[in-house]
Amino acid sequence: RYFFLKASITLFGNDRVIPLLASAALLIVTYFFTKTITQKRFAGIVAVVVLMQSNVFLTYDTTVSYTNFWILFYLLSLYMVYRFWPLSPVSYLLSIPSKALTAAFLPMSIYFILRCNISKKQKAITAGITAGIILAGGIASIAGVSTSQGTEEEFSSKEFWMGFTSFSYQLRFDGLVMLFMIPLIVGLFVVSKSGIKHGESIMVLISGMLLIAPILTGFTNQTNQPYRFVPLVVFFAIGVGVLLSKRQV
Repeated sequence: RYFFLKASITLFGNDRVIPLLASAALLIVTYFFTKTITQKRFAGIVAVVVLMQSNVFLTYDTTVSYTNFWILFYLLSLYMVYRFWPLSPVSYLLSIPSKALTAAFLPMSIYFILRCNISKKQKAITAGITAGIILAGGIASIAGVSTSQGTEEEFSSKEFWMGFTSFSYQLRFDGLVMLFMIPLIVGLFVVSKSGIKHGESIMVLISGMLLIAPILTGFTNQTNQPYRFVPLVVFFAIGVGVLLSKRQV
């Protein structure tokens, strides 16, 4: 992240330019990702429109402190599974220096990979490399923290349940997301049973993003900030596009 911010200042004399370009790139990747998994341009357009109206996305589209590089690289890693699968683990790896939280997305990534229309060999290699990189990095980080601090984080049930309530508070200005989140999840489950393959994958991604907040607050001393809900809004937008598609991928 700091590399891109420094490059923005060097090239444009303004540290907000490249973060803005990253947000624009996120919109583009959202379109192509949705179009790829649904085989419908309309679904991609719908996803972009829904994302562009999000208050959370618009709040952080040019911010320097909380850039969108992390979710851009993560979504790109999912898109690369279809377009050029060897680059998928690379893109995922690039997302972690931008925000270490993306390491927690590993289970959803593996589920998505296993549901993709690629060969079993490609699925195994992509999922294996991705999991290996993340787990190796996680073990190294935990070992480093334990050595330097010598303390362990304890689970807090109070903070865990407060993590669930943070969803409604942090997204209080995103009326569309608040109003249709549950109906969307139910709708994706229904369409996944009627032939839209990635309805289930997007449902799992959305559900996983919802669980990140309580897990983060329950097991660490971190607090939930609004920018951490940008991935949720992105996959909500993609889910709307998928829900409106009817062709099986």
